Amino acid sequence: MPTELLYLDQPYETKCESIVNRVEFTDLVVDKSLFYPTSFGQPNDRGEVIVDGKTFTIAEAWSDGLWVHLMSLYDPYPQDIAGKSVQQIVDWKVRLLHMRFRSAMFVVGGVAYTQLKCGSRMNQTYDDQSWIDILTETDLTEEMVKSLEAGANQIVQAGIPIKNKYISKQEFAADPVLMYYSKNKIPDYDKIRVAEIEGLPTQFDMGTQVKNTSEIGKITIKTTLVKGKISKRLALNLEI
Repeated sequence: MPTELLYLDQPYETKCESIVNRVEFTDLVVDKSLFYPTSFGQPNDRGEVIVDGKTFTIAEAWSDGLWVHLMSLYDPYPQDIAGKSVQQIVDWKVRLLHMRFRSAMFVVGGVAYTQLKCGSRMNQTYDDQSWIDILTETDLTEEMVKSLEAGANQIVQAGIPIKNKYISKQEFAADPVLMYYSKNKIPDYDKIRVAEIEGLPTQFDMGTQVKNTSEIGKITIKTTLVKGKISKRLALNLEI
């Protein structure tokens, strides 16, 4: 059976009991995971797994498309623990930062669509910033960037709920905005997860986000120059 992805619908949970499916040296596969595996531009969660009273620091979490693998940083796991119960503990400080930065990207991307009538690409999230590509047909200007920043912070200050739901491939295909964002490619899931923020376009989402835009904090957008022009890749910083 595939690993149950608890992090998608329980992003505020930090502890859970799970059963070991298989183990190989520092690689642990469990029946359900609170740890987000590196994917979709979002880095893996960090934290610990407790096995028979011993704590193992998680260096990396990754998915092979079926199972989530929890990689021990220092020591190999006991090799006879298949079928045993272990405890997962996610580092909440790191998880929350990733959630805030990811939500900030969705807000900025949504504002870019409403203001500039263009798509965006969630590029990468880090512990101290995230990058988003604004896919305009024309060059970005400082005025455009300032307007994006102001519009995004209005959404943050408004305290709008961020909701996730699952839709079918048919529903996805019938939504012109979702199809525009995905370049007319339907994600290969039986049920497709999307994020909704009132006033902004619905977007495909397989990451973890905060429940309300007010949790994001003030967004500051930094730009760089490429051949004398503003890069379409924007760095987002948050008021920590």
